[in-house]
This record gives sequence, C-alpha cells and structure tokens, in this order.
Amino acid sequence: MKDLLLRFAMYNIWANQRIIVLLNGLTEEQLDKDLGSSFSSMRQTIYHMWDSESVWYQRLHLATPVIFPSKDFSGNWQEFVHLFSRQSELLKDFVATASDAKLAHTIEYHHIVKGICKSAVDHVVLSAFNHSTYHRGQLVTMLRQTGVTKIPQTDFIEYTRIKK
Repeated sequence: MKDLLLRFAMYNIWANQRIIVLLNGLTEEQLDKDLGSSFSSMRQTIYHMWDSESVWYQRLHLATPVIFPSKDFSGNWQEFVHLFSRQSELLKDFVATASDAKLAHTIEYHHIVKGICKSAVDHVVLSAFNHSTYHRGQLVTMLRQTGVTKIPQTDFIEYTRIKK
C-alpha cells in the first residue's frame, strides 16, 4: 500500500505543477473571473485545493483546530504557488516516512459539517490526492472557458507513462 500511496503523492505533485504552469500564464482578472463552478474562480478553486491538502495534513498530525491557510493569506501569486507546492511535498514526505502500521492506523478528527469522524490514515491520504484530482478537472474546464486550448494531460496513467 505504501508504494502505491507514494506513487499517488508524486503524481499529485506532478499534476498540480502542470496546472500551475497554465495558471501562471493568466492575468489576475482571468484567475479571479467568476466562471460558475463549485468555487467561482480558478484562484478560489486552487486555493481550495491548497486548503484541503493542508487540512488533511494537519489532521494526519492530529492538529486541532485545523487552519485553512488561504483564509488569512495576503501574499502574491508566486508566494501561493510556493506554499501550495510545499504543502503537496509535505504530504509526499508524510507518506514516504510513515510505517505500514501508521498508514493502517485510524485517526479521529473534527469535520466542520459532520462533526467527529474516524478514518484510516491510508484512506485520508488517498482522499486528499483524489480530491485534488477532482478539482484539477474543474480547473481544466475553467481554463478552456477562458480560452486556453493547449492543456497537458494530468491523468494518472499519463504520469505512469512519463515517470516509469
């Protein structure tokens, strides 16, 4: 299981970077344009991805309460990219250093809607990566709505072809 989770962690970093490269080419107006998705803009969508990866990471470390990093973030786009990329690396590092027993362990955490929840660590990690995949798909649609036509593949199978 650990090998698979580590591969997904590295895939998550790779796929996030592919999307960030595209977003780096946009204007502030394009990043903030309301496109009517789950989160109104591309910036809000990717900030949500950052929040989610951070919250799951904090929960894995039994932090309470958790902090949503975008809530008080006032930095520029480049600072965000650095912090988000670092967060994805931290998740990878967590998986890389976790024992099989730690990955199979169950943690308890507070969910803002559902209250107290319990989940296996390996499920939490996989959920964090799967969640980012879902929102990267939304970002692809939003990028197309903005007129971006050259969008690289971000599918896991494409990652496995490139990163053997």
